[in-house]
Amino acid sequence: MSRARWGPWPAIAGILAVGAAVRVWAFTGPSFSLGSDESRFIALAQNLANGHFPSGDTEWFGSRIVLLWPVAALFRVFDAGDVVASAWPLIGSLVAVVAAYLLGRDLARPRVGLVAAALVALAPLEALVGTRLRPDAIMPGILGMAVWCALRARPGGWRWALVAGLLLGLAWSVRESALVLVPVLLVAGWGAGRRSLLVGAAGAAIVPAAAMALYAAGAGEPLRPLVVAGTEGTWRNPVDAFTVDGSYAAAIARATFDPRASLFLLGPALIVALAVLLYRRERRAALPAIWLVWTGIYLEFGTLVNLAKPVRYLTLCTIPAALLVALAVDGRLAFLAPAGLAAIALSALWSLPARELRHENVTVVARVVDRLRELPAAPVLAEDYIWWSKIVTYTATRRLTIPAAADPELASAAEVEQSRRLTPLPDPLAYRGGYVVTGPVRPQAGWPSNWGILRTRMARDIPRSELVLVSRVGDAQIWWWSR
Repeated sequence: MSRARWGPWPAIAGILAVGAAVRVWAFTGPSFSLGSDESRFIALAQNLANGHFPSGDTEWFGSRIVLLWPVAALFRVFDAGDVVASAWPLIGSLVAVVAAYLLGRDLARPRVGLVAAALVALAPLEALVGTRLRPDAIMPGILGMAVWCALRARPGGWRWALVAGLLLGLAWSVRESALVLVPVLLVAGWGAGRRSLLVGAAGAAIVPAAAMALYAAGAGEPLRPLVVAGTEGTWRNPVDAFTVDGSYAAAIARATFDPRASLFLLGPALIVALAVLLYRRERRAALPAIWLVWTGIYLEFGTLVNLAKPVRYLTLCTIPAALLVALAVDGRLAFLAPAGLAAIALSALWSLPARELRHENVTVVARVVDRLRELPAAPVLAEDYIWWSKIVTYTATRRLTIPAAADPELASAAEVEQSRRLTPLPDPLAYRGGYVVTGPVRPQAGWPSNWGILRTRMARDIPRSELVLVSRVGDAQIWWWSR
């Protein structure tokens, strides 16, 4: 009786718990490498939390309201930190799990939905991206819910169409390329009629209109949310940009037999699933197949105009791919798909190199930041670049300067070399009367290429005899540099 009352939702809760556990296991903290998107996103969210409206060319992504403004709100409530910054993308990633279930249930039956949800929950790429403050963690789940609402729209009704359009607008406010999925929404809601189409379009316009009103009031630039993304990036000839070796198809092929790759066995699994569905003439697979093919075409060719091809973009394909596999294995052996993917996830995530630094770069830094908040405010310098960057960002009470960043895949060699240098370097003498944080130092690839110069200057200009130990925090020490 109780089981019938609750239906499949206890199973969904269990899948969500497993998905959250996998993402926590893979969590290594946001990237604070020099010029990384995450470090710039988090700095802008901290500025927002401190009451500073986005302005200037280097803060153009502040118009991605659904991506960054909720993080700023969390910073206001819980204080800034790695875990708080990763909470919003984690929620967005788990929304994709729910969307996969709802779509599988309505396209076929609840068991198909449960298998699809389990696949999304366990996918190694989703686990790796799911705690990163990037659009790739948040946008796919919102788009999946939009497709589900479009699928439920019926002639004569308008509510589902309105919500589908509203969700599309929210996804656009995470990253503008969400509009690429408009054809998929049209296919999903095709039977709802012209009226639903118009209602959906009106719903999609709500979020951009709200963003325009917000920017009109906050910055006097109502059009900025609509046009700013198109003015960023490096535009190029797509014919010249395409290479077989740099394609997503090649990336999937290379990862096929690499047990530590996030795309391990993805290609063969999709090929087998599509072959089974074609053999069965499975009409229920039409929508996810169209969705996957259309998204694949965009990622492979549409990005050539002004985008690089990071693997994380493939999270746009996770839900339709999971639906196709779930439909293909539907039957008594359906549990084998999530079981197999769990083994793949274990293989891919067991020995993440970045996890070796999680204790120092996440746990210890968080404790140092908490301790510094208790001390009188003063400048802080650290020998470790990642520590210094996080401390400066998370303890900021004034507006942070957000630097411009060059995409290494699109910039010239000279621009890449310049982007790897921190200019200007901190002057150690300017931190007299402030704090110096010491601890284990492990140079990493994301450090500025000229950070070694600062370490040399610190050793020369900061006499140990003038440092007074304020606090020991795990492996770190906080020193006061007396005047």
